[in-house]
Amino acid sequence: MSDGLSDDPAVPGDPTPSTYLPPEAAFPADLTELAATELHVLHSKVSRQLEQEYLTVPGGAHPLTLERCQEITVELDAREINAARSVRDALRPQSS
Repeated sequence: MSDGLSDDPAVPGDPTPSTYLPPEAAFPADLTELAATELHVLHSKVSRQLEQEYLTVPGGAHPLTLERCQEITVELDAREINAARSVRDALRPQSS
C-alpha cells in the first residue's frame, strides 16, 4: 500500500503486520463482514496474543483480548451452524 499500512486482510490499516494482535491494535467493528480466511487469520492472531498474555503477564490476559477472542468464537460458531444447516437443507428430499 502506498500509505505504508499493512496489507493484512484481517485488520485493514494495521500498521504492524504481526502474528499477534495486541489490545491497542485495530479490530474490525463487524466480524460478519470478514471473509472466512480473514476471520481465521484474526482468530489466529488473537489466540496467539491471548497465549502470550497468559504466559507473560502476572495478572493474566487483558480483558479486551479476552473479549475479542469470545467475539471471534461466537462468529465462527455461527458460521459453522449456518454451514451445517445449508448442507442439511441441500440434502433434504424435495417434496413435489
